[in-house]
Amino acid sequence: MPKVNLPASVFPARSKPYAGTLNSKQHPATAKGITGSGRPSTIKRPKKDEDSEMPTPTSISQCKKQLRDAKRLLACSTLSSTKRQEVERRVKALGILQDQLSGAKADKANATRYSGVKFIERKKVIRKLEKLEKDVRQPSSPEDKSKSARAEALNELLISLNYTTYYPDQLKYISLFPADPARTSNETRAKQQQIRESIRLAMESGMLPKDPRLVPPEDAKAIKKSNKLMLRTVSVAHGLKDGGEDEDEEGKGDNNDEDEFFA
Repeated sequence: MPKVNLPASVFPARSKPYAGTLNSKQHPATAKGITGSGRPSTIKRPKKDEDSEMPTPTSISQCKKQLRDAKRLLACSTLSSTKRQEVERRVKALGILQDQLSGAKADKANATRYSGVKFIERKKVIRKLEKLEKDVRQPSSPEDKSKSARAEALNELLISLNYTTYYPDQLKYISLFPADPARTSNETRAKQQQIRESIRLAMESGMLPKDPRLVPPEDAKAIKKSNKLMLRTVSVAHGLKDGGEDEDEEGKGDNNDEDEFFA
């Protein structure tokens, strides 16, 4: 077949790519990240930091999982020194957070376990307070030496009332009215006295109320939350830990009035 030469007007030469700037309306391809030369754009986006996107664990299981992942990452020999330092800091922070979450779980368990005993003993202390306050209001002679003794007893009862209200939840509750006082060990009595002393100091400094009966329930919760670290610190400083002593010695009071209060 003979070759046919067609004029250039039939098939014009291919035009060069447009080198000017076009907006998205003139050239829709530019709206999809395509430049005027027809090549994809090379816009660099910031690299995502995997550690910064990792959410803060709110449960013990989440904390343990992140801790395992971080320790596995530390085992990698190709980890840079800078990255290794970051992961080591995260492992340390997760370890502290795990201890805090475990402590919070134990605190909640103790608060629930001993709420009934605390309620009954609080009622007993309030009854004793009301009776003593009535006696104090009675007129007495200036030579009456029992007046100062009653004032001291009144202060001790107010400490006992704060004791039943703001007792450190990380410890087993030591009853103010044990069913069998003879079975209470000297060590348990010493622990109780140390906690009472920390509460007395907190009352004197204003961290705890002088009379918890005047504090509304919602404010009492806020006070306990704000003083939780203080009570925990004081207790740990005295070496007070939940050593799992006999339940008859700790947390088991004389509940003879239980029917009266829960009827």
